[in-house]
Amino acid sequence: MSDKMRFEPASIQVKQGETVRFVVRNAGQIKHEMNLGTEKELLEHLEVMKKFPNMEHDEPNKVTIAPGQQGEIVWQFTKAGTVNFACLVPGHYEAGMKGKVQVSKK
Repeated sequence: MSDKMRFEPASIQVKQGETVRFVVRNAGQIKHEMNLGTEKELLEHLEVMKKFPNMEHDEPNKVTIAPGQQGEIVWQFTKAGTVNFACLVPGHYEAGMKGKVQVSKK
């Protein structure tokens, strides 16, 4: 991730039951984060982040990353379908900092 407000790659394909270790590096000059969830969950949390923009995360599906640092999320994709990910620092999601994990059936 960088200050270009994009995840690279922005689309990932995995198989149901697969466990993935996301190693997320912030090559930018400002704080970013990665959140995994449904579109609804991400949009709900985005509203919370607008009220509390300096919120730090300690949940297994979220990581906040300072400039020049890296973080990890280890996640098992138990259901087929789409899992979204995004940076919910105010303004970043709106600028396009989001992506999708397509989970195919076993």
